Amino acid sequence: MEALDLTTDRLRRLQEAATKMVNDARARADRVLADRTAAQADADVVRPDDQQAHRPQQPGPHRGREAGH
Repeated sequence: MEALDLTTDRLRRLQEAATKMVNDARARADRVLADRTAAQADADVVRPDDQQAHRPQQPGPHRGREAGH
């Protein structure tokens, strides 16, 4: 311990800082998950005229004006 010059107080502060980082990261992850879940629920809603919400074009072969003439 003397070689590292770590006192009990410094170790306690490091532990508190690490705990705070973990708690903050967990809270951020929970918020992101909630946002993604809400966004997915919004995307799954069908409009009153039975049209689905716009979704970006998926990669890969598809039908269209420029596809495989």
